[in-house]
Amino acid sequence: MARITLKDYSQAKVNEVGEIIEVPEKTYVVGIVTARKLRRALEISSHVEEMTNLEANDEMIDYIVEVFENQFTADDVLDGVASDELDEVIQNVMDQITGAEKKKKQLKEKALKAQG
Repeated sequence: MARITLKDYSQAKVNEVGEIIEVPEKTYVVGIVTARKLRRALEISSHVEEMTNLEANDEMIDYIVEVFENQFTADDVLDGVASDELDEVIQNVMDQITGAEKKKKQLKEKALKAQG
């Protein structure tokens, strides 16, 4: 399973001094990440260093849209993620797809058991 949350900044509520107080968001979920999608993630990851940052981000965003079966568009990602959070969002989704998130959780559980 993989999930991503995108925000709708065009609908943000701001207070009287212009600070954002609420931003509507929507979470998208894909139940199964197939081995083919994992293979594509590994393929992209192996070529990222050869790309410019712009090319790498575009490639990863297009891939994420594909993984989530076009429930949203690349423009939705670009408009629904704050600029300072884009790398983190991409990495988080890629970790979910490759199983890195699950492995991190398992290692943490092992460490806690060893301590207790």
